[in-house]
Amino acid sequence: MSAERYTAVFTGAFAEKKPGEYLYLTMSEDPLGPGGSHTLHRGRPPGERLAREVPFEGFPAGCRALILDAYRKLWDL
Repeated sequence: MSAERYTAVFTGAFAEKKPGEYLYLTMSEDPLGPGGSHTLHRGRPPGERLAREVPFEGFPAGCRALILDAYRKLWDL
């Protein structure tokens, strides 16, 4: 089992969202690898998951790939 230690919050247009509600993705360090994990959530990200802001380049390569894939699917790109 792998811990989901990274969180990416999608803050763009989300037509049906309530104030403070976002789509956010939690991921392990290698979310697409063997034993990796990831989950797409809708709601208010738990504050304890958001320790500090990290630039996109600060995520591990597997997380960046997953974030881009989710972003493209969410906004039909």
